[in-house]
Amino acid sequence: MAENKSTKAPAPFIRMLKKAMDEHPEKLSLRQVAKRADISASYLSLLLSDERGVPSNDAIAQLERVLRIPEGELFKAAERPDNRALEFFRKEEAGPIMRSLAEVPNSQLPALREWSEKFVQKQKPAKRK
Repeated sequence: MAENKSTKAPAPFIRMLKKAMDEHPEKLSLRQVAKRADISASYLSLLLSDERGVPSNDAIAQLERVLRIPEGELFKAAERPDNRALEFFRKEEAGPIMRSLAEVPNSQLPALREWSEKFVQKQKPAKRK
């Protein structure tokens, strides 16, 4: 018999959602959050009570926006790449780049991220006045 895999959302994802809802400056109700994020209130309720799995990337992005969670943080808590990361993974050179980066120790990842962000900024054309 095949092992039944849990479909529950990761605990850090649920905690982050609950915290963001509790601390939102507008003190939004569950229904208000759901409406603004374009998901059903019943689904959000089941998600928060640990009875549903991680929602779609679009729903996660909407929840980040509505709850003012920094971009990418809710995806990280959900253990899922966001749409921008998925775009990168689809590029031809992504595989070799990721394999070369697999050897980088965790302690060096923040420096690598900072370098790559600076590199990307330098590649953008200068805005004209």
